[in-house]
Amino acid sequence: MSADKPFTTGVVFASDQGYMFLARGLVLSLNAAGFPTPDVKLVLIDLGLNDNAGAWMREHGVEIVPLDDAVIPSTIMAVITPVQRAMAMRPWLPQILPQFDHIIWLDCDLWLQNGDVIRFLRGGAQAAPEKILVAPGISHYNYSLYSDIGHLVTMQRIWYESCYDTALVQKGVNGLHYSGGVWGLQRSSPFWDLWKAEVEYLYPTVMQRNPDLVHLAEQIALNIVILRSGHLMRLDPLYNFHANSGGAIRLDDGRVVTNLMVPIRDVGVIHLANWRFMRGQYLQQKLLYRTGDYLTQDELATLMQQVMADADAAPKS
Repeated sequence: MSADKPFTTGVVFASDQGYMFLARGLVLSLNAAGFPTPDVKLVLIDLGLNDNAGAWMREHGVEIVPLDDAVIPSTIMAVITPVQRAMAMRPWLPQILPQFDHIIWLDCDLWLQNGDVIRFLRGGAQAAPEKILVAPGISHYNYSLYSDIGHLVTMQRIWYESCYDTALVQKGVNGLHYSGGVWGLQRSSPFWDLWKAEVEYLYPTVMQRNPDLVHLAEQIALNIVILRSGHLMRLDPLYNFHANSGGAIRLDDGRVVTNLMVPIRDVGVIHLANWRFMRGQYLQQKLLYRTGDYLTQDELATLMQQVMADADAAPKS
């Protein structure tokens, strides 16, 4: 890249109308961190927003790109649900967004406590253009690493045993997996083609061998490409902190920090993963962006109804 040409980044996320309330928290946190800028644009892959949601996004500096399903191979489309397009299309982002030198992906169920993750991902991509910058899905900051590591090992074994040989399974099981919720990658990286090939193999294969894993196929493929290629630069898990694994708390001063060890550290990106099953806990712990004060009264009422229904459906001791 010439010295006088700016290094452009698309910060990309996807949402349908059902997750718009969380996507708004993400956008507001990006705005508060100073984005978009001339070199860093915000892009929403539209999976089915209504007109009001689209207008809100544009008012907050977000470019909207409707997803053309034709970009996803038909062998994948045949085995996924409409919402799973958000994951399946990610290896094709350079084709969907050809105007950017660099792509950062953020799941729509997370928010930024500061803008450091964008700067780190941009800097890392320029230092190592072929590598994906991505964080482990669980780390020493999370309670579940200490309380139930056997579950983690079993989960990873199930992922890999469904479709891969013994040597690769063992390699995957023996290390931490990487989360597809936050990552950055230069469009020139060979990683994209490797990832595309892997998801084209994995989606139809996993549908035949273990259909319960179809919703994870793209992330499993991501990890397989990392294992095989070594095109990896690790991102501190503070910048993709899976709150469903425990270890975060909101202080009285408003900051969300780690709470399993000293010194405590500010969490850069709070990922409200497994939202459907964790939403009551997240609301109780005040882990939404600005503790959820940006939500409309209708959104709050709907959330409370969902949480009460969750409580009613939970097994009684």
